[in-house]
Order: sequence, then structure tokens, then C-alpha cells
Amino acid sequence: MASNPVKVGILGLGRSGWGIHCGMIRTIPELFEVAAVYDVNEPRMQQVAADMGCRAAANEADLFQDPELELIIVASYNHLHAPHACEALAAGKHVLCEKPFGLTVADADRMIALAESKGRLIAPFQQRRYEEDFCKVKEIVESGILGDVIHIRTSWHGFKRRWDWQTSRTYAGGALNNNGPHPLDHVVALFGGEDPCVWAQASRNLCSGDAEDHLKVILSGEGHPTVELELTDVWAYAQERWVVAGTRGGLHGSPKKLEWKWVDFESMPERPLCMESTPDRSYNSEKLEWQTDSWTPESKEVASGAGAAPPPGAVLLFYRGLHASLRDGKPLHITPQSVRVRVKVMEKIRAAAGIPAMA
Repeated sequence: MASNPVKVGILGLGRSGWGIHCGMIRTIPELFEVAAVYDVNEPRMQQVAADMGCRAAANEADLFQDPELELIIVASYNHLHAPHACEALAAGKHVLCEKPFGLTVADADRMIALAESKGRLIAPFQQRRYEEDFCKVKEIVESGILGDVIHIRTSWHGFKRRWDWQTSRTYAGGALNNNGPHPLDHVVALFGGEDPCVWAQASRNLCSGDAEDHLKVILSGEGHPTVELELTDVWAYAQERWVVAGTRGGLHGSPKKLEWKWVDFESMPERPLCMESTPDRSYNSEKLEWQTDSWTPESKEVASGAGAAPPPGAVLLFYRGLHASLRDGKPLHITPQSVRVRVKVMEKIRAAAGIPAMA
């Protein structure tokens, strides 16, 4: 067991700060230790401090200036992520920033530049990049077994009403900022380019706030697949998470199981264009010899549905990688520069769908 765990301060003790970060860190005490916390909800903060055996800070500045802390986890309100991250970096701390990783490219650039000037790490919490189903889909797409991939569709469907702060534009709530960074991180990686054309549509339907709870996005560009995302809380019949169409076959499935099939056209006769009438006015047809394969995750702890908590295995992989970067100097696996690409796409989505970053 390591004798020098990274001392952590957590800002924000809601579903993420408490449920994800405290929950994970208590399982890896040899790597990380929560030494201080702060939350605007005083009773909640005191309860967490007692539970974690750590100090309750007086305010954000008190947390950032704590000389014992090496890493600040920013899990505050959406619109405060970039300002809080910059304050922590300015105080000389490494920062793990929850999604959204800022609301604009300017936010991301400011955090990246400040981290570089201070010689500190700014790590975006895009832990779902480690999810097993996404990694497998990416592997299959890039393998070429499906041929040229023409279209990819990913669906994060659910049906529910919400009335908390994440439905308010005042706090930069809404589907795009709340859950959008995760599937968008996936689709941007699968699109494979940094500057796609973006079509987007958004609407508010069931939530009590003024932010969107239904979002549809299409990314396109020459030499890239068309990638489609649906992220919605108004879909009573959830569809499969993944559908991929290629020139040799396709894939479909969920985080619990993927299936794909393909045809080996090289073993079949060529089919040059023929302009002569077909016998008996028939359509062209040939027998396809399908080859098939399937996959199920090693872990049974998989996320399902829009807004579901991330699989613990993905969070653990993220934290192990972060520890290797902080203690052993290894490069971040998920770099802020790569997440900046996704932030740029989010800006394009807001412009296309008429979504303000915040009220």
C-alpha cells in the first residue's frame, strides 16, 4: 500500500461530489485521501466531513488556500466550474473538473493556459470515455471490419420529470450541460474530426425549469461518418444505445451486449453496372454469407439510461490514471485539449439549437 496518498479537497457535495467522488475515494485510500470539503449547504457539509473524517472548510477560498491539499475536485454548480477551477489553479492546486468542462472554448482555454503557467494539471472528469461498450464500439469501428462506416447513432433515452437546479438556465442546467458532455465525448471521438458541421434541435417539455430536456444532434463532414445523438427525458420506449452502419455490415446493442455482422465481399463475384433488362423484371439479388460476433462486458456494473450513474469500473480507471499522472508524471490519458474539441462542438450545438449557455 502506498504511503503517500494524494490529499484532496472537494468543492460541492451533491450527487457527483458525494455520490461519485467521495464514494470512489473511500475505496482507494492508498491512492487518494479526502482531507477537506466545502459545500454551500452547511448541514450537508458537516455530515460529509464527519463521515469522511476530514475538515469542513469555511468557504471556497479557505479550501483553495489549504496548504495540505494537492488536488481540488470541482463539483459545484455547472456555471461555476471554470471560475472555481481557475481559482484553485491560481492557488497552486491541481484540479479535477467535473463536467461540463467550462461552458465555452474560452473557458477551456483559460483553464488550460492557467494550468500550464502554474505547472499544474487540469483534468476533465470525462470518466465515461473508459466505459466498456464505448471502447468496444470504437475498437470495432476503427478495425475496418464493418467497412467504411457511414452512420453512427447513439441514444440516451429516458422518461422523467425533474424540478431541481439542473433544469434552470440560471445555473447552466439542461440536457446539453448536465449529461450531454458524456455522449458528446463519445460521438466526437467516433466522428473522428475536430470541426464537424452541426445540426441540432432542443426543447423543454417535462422539466419544471426553463432548460432543455430533449436534445437531438447530428454531426457531419466530408470523409467522416454522420453521427447522430438523441439525449432526452421524454422517450417512454428507450431504443438501443448503439447502431452503426457500414459498407460491409453493421452493429447494434447496449452497454450490456453488442452484436455485429459483416460480409466478405472480396470472396464474392464483382458486380459491375449492367444496363440490360433483368430476367422476368426481377431485382438484382445475391445470397449474403453473414459472419457474426458479439460482446458482453467483463463487469456487470453497467450504466443504462440517460442520467444513470457511471459504472464504478470506469471511475476507478480514471482515478488510477490520475494518480499515475500526479505521482509518477505520466501524461493524462484524457487531456484537456481533447475535451476542448467537445466543448467547441457544444458551442456549435448551442448556436444551431438556440440554446443560451446560461440565463
